[in-house]
Amino acid sequence: MRILRFILLVLVTLAAIGAAVLLTIDGNLSRIIGRTAFSSGERLFPYTKEEMNEISWMRINCGGDMAEFRRRPNGVWWGEKPWDDRMDPRAAAAILQYTYSTSIVDALPLHKIDSASLKEFGVKTTPITITLKEMSADGRRSSTMARYTLGSTAPWLVDDTENQTTDDTTYMQTDFYGRDSRILVGTGNILPLFKSGIRQLRDHRPLLIHPAMPASIEINNKGQRIALERPSPDPRTPWKITYPLPLDTDPQMMDVLLGTLQKLTAVRVYDPEETSVPDMTDDQVTSVSIRNFTGRLAGDGKSLAVEEKPVTLRIYPPSDNSNLAELVKATVSDRKAVFELAQTTGSNKEVPGVRNIPLDLNLLRSKQLTDIGDYKITGLSIRRSLQDYPTIVRFVQGDEKTGQQPTWMYTAEGSRYQEVNPDHLVSLLKTVKTGNVAGFASDKATDLAVYGLDNPLLTLTMSLLPKPNEEPRPPVTVFFSKGTDGSWYARQSGKPTVVMLDNEYMKNFTANALAWKKKSLLSFNRYNLKEMHLERIGSGGALVLKFDRLDDSWTASKDGRDETLNINPNRANRYLDELEKMEVVSWLPYTNPEAREALKKPVFRLKLVIQVYKDASRQEHREITGKDGITFSAEPEMEEKTISMEIAPAGEAGFSRFYYGKINTTPYYFILNMDSVRLLGASLAEDN
Repeated sequence: MRILRFILLVLVTLAAIGAAVLLTIDGNLSRIIGRTAFSSGERLFPYTKEEMNEISWMRINCGGDMAEFRRRPNGVWWGEKPWDDRMDPRAAAAILQYTYSTSIVDALPLHKIDSASLKEFGVKTTPITITLKEMSADGRRSSTMARYTLGSTAPWLVDDTENQTTDDTTYMQTDFYGRDSRILVGTGNILPLFKSGIRQLRDHRPLLIHPAMPASIEINNKGQRIALERPSPDPRTPWKITYPLPLDTDPQMMDVLLGTLQKLTAVRVYDPEETSVPDMTDDQVTSVSIRNFTGRLAGDGKSLAVEEKPVTLRIYPPSDNSNLAELVKATVSDRKAVFELAQTTGSNKEVPGVRNIPLDLNLLRSKQLTDIGDYKITGLSIRRSLQDYPTIVRFVQGDEKTGQQPTWMYTAEGSRYQEVNPDHLVSLLKTVKTGNVAGFASDKATDLAVYGLDNPLLTLTMSLLPKPNEEPRPPVTVFFSKGTDGSWYARQSGKPTVVMLDNEYMKNFTANALAWKKKSLLSFNRYNLKEMHLERIGSGGALVLKFDRLDDSWTASKDGRDETLNINPNRANRYLDELEKMEVVSWLPYTNPEAREALKKPVFRLKLVIQVYKDASRQEHREITGKDGITFSAEPEMEEKTISMEIAPAGEAGFSRFYYGKINTTPYYFILNMDSVRLLGASLAEDN
């Protein structure tokens, strides 16, 4: 009896030792307890995402080749076999996501499948076996988290109700749960990762960067050095060029630079012993060195620390510079690999070529005329050469007590201040703030006479609103002129750079002072209207309409006859509405000969009689004492003001595209388009 107990104890001990050994080697308890059933819709490996994040080692067996990868403490997957190189992080993420999410669609018993049809499943003929483990830091202990073999694509399609898409399915097998030989159909498909075997698992992108992480970039483009920096990874923090000049950058072009470097992908990747790179000096090679933010605070406890050692990409020129399609070789300092890169983008537009990387100073620098950035402009002064009075534009704050609204006012040629034409103001501010210059003539101009800037034709000065907690910034002045070649040039005061400008950029600056004048033609309040005279010259006397603001009614007469019953009051009201908001196409100088000649024969005349308060300086202050003895100021006196206007066609009547006009409230002529002219000549008759 004791012998039987001893034998039983030995057997149990041996079984326990075997299980322990198996767990030590494989870490898979499921091989012992097994799994006998798979339910449709059940995930093959029901781990949580937190448990899946513990995976730190994987092995891929594909077509007789094998690759092993380990995740480093910084989260980067690195190859251990057959290369000492980085794994493509997109491939690693796809494998882990597939392992986590694949669900069972069906299970096919192997004993019911003949050998001929077995080939189509691929699990025996073209298998891809994936093993995932949780590995200790020293590599001595491991626990297998998943192991499965992928076959070929299955014909089933599965609806993904959560993402409203249709998913592919894949034949697969797993011995993770014991000696289960059934062929499974799982959701998802990562077979394209292995279309070139294990080769595509190696990261073909030389640089592993996130656009938010670089803190500094140094470019050496065949001898031309450019240094860029930014103090924070905050996307609102702009990059600055620190060498060869302190310059602002073009934000869009910086996005292109970082995005292109991130997407740059090699056609092939070699080990260093498999190929060689040309023996060249630094000035013969194009290099890009990147330092990232570490994510830790620097010594001052406020700013972020930056990596001491940069990652440098070196791109070697082709053997024949005339052949744009030729591949060029490149290396990167943190990897033992040689990359072959295409010079130009091929059929895959998502993969940029070397020539798509913006490495020139004039591409990366800001194309703005000035360095005012996002400062708010509060005032402008535009002085033209030999001009007695500059055009001054300033922003006037509103006043709640007086009811004055905030607005922009201007004065030109010594005239009184008046409201600006908002369209012209917005166009000019947009040009100054966001308009791009045509190019850069010089960063070290010594002879300004070549550009005409020794005696500028125009000077623009801008006042800026200080930012919160910032000292007031001096006004920014820009000089404009035409060079000896007839082109426009400009230079900001205190800056060495001379820029080139095209005519489109300069159109807002070269316009005469009338461009600032509001386009509103008639400034009146309809409730102050007393009479309106409409006269088609050559068609009898004027139609005189009187407006009663108390009951919003009209009376009319013409040549002494009462025409009230013949007038449609709705049309009269509409006519008045349109008059209030009528705008000119443009104002013309009072010396314009074409307008003066045309208006010698006007075809239409409009006269408005308006009741307005008499100017306080011209009326005596009157007081009235009431019956209760209280004295108060009398209602201000009213007076009549007449606004008269005449228009004439610019060409033959009936064929002219626009009309000239003149109004008695301003010395300037104006142009009206045909829509406005048709409105002025519209009939107010009841039966028309």
